[in-house]
Amino acid sequence: MEKYTRTALPPDLYHAHHGAFAEDLPFWRGLAQQAEGPILALGCGIGRVALPLAAAGARVIGVDLDPAMLAFLRARANGLPLRAVQADFHHLPLPRGRFALATLPCNTFTTIPLTRRGAFLRGVARVLRPRGVFAFSAPNPVSIATLPPHAEPEIEAVFHDAAGLPVQVSTGWDRTETLWRVVWHYDRLHPDGRVERLTVSQSHHLAPPETTRARLRAAGFRIEGEYGNFDRSPLTPNAPYWVVVARR
Repeated sequence: MEKYTRTALPPDLYHAHHGAFAEDLPFWRGLAQQAEGPILALGCGIGRVALPLAAAGARVIGVDLDPAMLAFLRARANGLPLRAVQADFHHLPLPRGRFALATLPCNTFTTIPLTRRGAFLRGVARVLRPRGVFAFSAPNPVSIATLPPHAEPEIEAVFHDAAGLPVQVSTGWDRTETLWRVVWHYDRLHPDGRVERLTVSQSHHLAPPETTRARLRAAGFRIEGEYGNFDRSPLTPNAPYWVVVARR
């Protein structure tokens, strides 16, 4: 087996694995419809969420640090009202008070280290208009805290990549009190029988919800809703997600 490791997926493989996920899109579209002004799509990646918002008529600026992801996004934009900016969203190079809505989907919020979250939230508040909304989704930290400290990789998905080759995805993790590191193995089967393995990982920095609530308040936000899923169902200890809507 040929093996190699990356910290992030190539955009075409990310799209093949995650591009069809649409469970959360009505939630983000609903927020966009209520926003009276441009939308900031933080960590926009390949545009799984940002492109549908632009297709619905919203003016969107997407920010991501990965140039390959942004190139993939731009190739799919097809004249939609979306501009992609390569930047670190911890230090937003954008004008003060410009946006009516800032979104951070795809469980990205908890990848921000705890020591940087206060500054990140203050940066988001800076670029939002008065009464602008910031919304994010994350793994439910209360539920994650009940997981075993280690899980061996198990098959999560099987699909075909852009070249038509079968890909099997296996997922495992390691967890401490403050860190949940998820590992994905992408095993791609070539016609000659060779298996090519790409391994990627993502670290989620864990903190009690009240810690994040306090940071939101300190950055000038008022929480308007907390949900356990994108249908706005209640946040319970075993809910799969923690979805937060806060207003500046």
